[in-house]
Amino acid sequence: MAGTGTNSPRPSSIITPAPRSDEIASGIAWAREVKDPWDPSILTLDGGGIRGYSSLLIIKALMVEIAKWENKMEAEIKGEKTFDDKDLLPCHYFDYMYGTSTGGLIATMLARLRMPVDECLEIYRQVGNDLFGTRRSRIPLTTKYYHEPLERAVKRITTDHCPLPHEDCDGEDYYPWHPELDSPAEDASPISTMSSFSVSNPSHHICQAICLTATHNQSISEAYLLRTYPHRYVNVANWITLYNEGADPLKIWQVTRATSAAPFYFEQLEAYVRGELKIFKDGGIRENNPSGAAWSEFVSLYGERRDPALLLSIGTGRPNQQNDGFAAAWPAPFGRYTLVKKWSEKMAVFRNLLVKYTEGERQHRAMMDTARGQNTWYKRLNVCEGLQTMKLDNWERGEWKNPLTGEEKVVVGGATLTRMEKAVENYLTREFDHGEGDTYAPPKVMLEQAAEKLVRQRRARERSKNLYPKRWETFMGEHLHREKPRGEQAEEASASIAGGAGDQSAER
Repeated sequence: MAGTGTNSPRPSSIITPAPRSDEIASGIAWAREVKDPWDPSILTLDGGGIRGYSSLLIIKALMVEIAKWENKMEAEIKGEKTFDDKDLLPCHYFDYMYGTSTGGLIATMLARLRMPVDECLEIYRQVGNDLFGTRRSRIPLTTKYYHEPLERAVKRITTDHCPLPHEDCDGEDYYPWHPELDSPAEDASPISTMSSFSVSNPSHHICQAICLTATHNQSISEAYLLRTYPHRYVNVANWITLYNEGADPLKIWQVTRATSAAPFYFEQLEAYVRGELKIFKDGGIRENNPSGAAWSEFVSLYGERRDPALLLSIGTGRPNQQNDGFAAAWPAPFGRYTLVKKWSEKMAVFRNLLVKYTEGERQHRAMMDTARGQNTWYKRLNVCEGLQTMKLDNWERGEWKNPLTGEEKVVVGGATLTRMEKAVENYLTREFDHGEGDTYAPPKVMLEQAAEKLVRQRRARERSKNLYPKRWETFMGEHLHREKPRGEQAEEASASIAGGAGDQSAER
């Protein structure tokens, strides 16, 4: 049974027996224990172009498991089951979501726009066709696709799903949260009146989104973070990575463009930030796996003596790393020509791009060293087989089964979607395989344990809401006045969520 944490009263008569060694090694003890209800849970999402669809499918499977655990615990208390995974929001279980490239787009939809996974999957299928359905150019090392469809799509998504109390949202919302004002002045930063982010400030405890991008600065190794909160580094450990500070006043569509501007695929984003012109490229050039950035940010906010409740890293499929050799730079005298210089520069970017896009597993191993395995607060789920040769812009016509209608037919992008769906299904149902990177349990067990942990954390927070009402209300988004779901499922969704999580009708 979960404890109520260091910030909540705990009856002295209750003595929790020490977990057995096998329970610790198997992850069972970690999943059952709640040290502090407000220990943060973190989700990180790799870049991978269209392969980000596989990440969303894994999150969908996670929400299904979360609903099972919610219903199991609800039945123990009230004797009824009221939770449906379609109505649950990931932002009610995670405190921070980090994403690179299309992982940033997913983090934006789930955290900043507070959307359910099913809607994100549907949008991802639509945006996939918008982005990769029409090529701009077939000339090698030139930009292949138009960026305007992504801008229009994100503005449309923001308009349809904006959680802020706009009467007529035009899709031009700023990315950083702004608790004090409904909308910023035209000549001011949306965070100009907001103090530095603080984990002790109840009004800051809303699910935060962070997109990784790359920009021209003094560092060529670290990503540039676009946050929904204004972070400052104060008295931090000297061994963590220090990224840029603050929360740049960019629009939601600008942030998703910035993190997704993969060289040779989409044009880079140019934007003025506080009077300075910045050029943003895909964060995969720096850190395609954002778990390291998430860990550094966590330590800078919470200190090095505290662990997160969960840091769940989700990849986009292990890439094919067989072809890793490239020609050297052109020697003189040819290297002096402008055309050759430009070509060499593109090849240098391409070489760096390949390394960054394929080093996700290296970052994973570093995180396992930090967490001493995956049987406690750190876990990574990443499809092993089936996606190695899938290109970032793969979009092939073929047969696909609609999960909503059950109809099966040939559609644009159908072969791509079907391939990813089968790969994820095979990954989440296979047995333990050390050769595929399993360390203590197969993917399905890790998913179940992560779900149990997230549910116990959320329920422990709900039990402490009388002690911390503002923190709870902010985390659940009750101050956002978001409209209830449209259509016939509105009352069902509201009742389902309210049944186990308190009064949350304002969120939906």
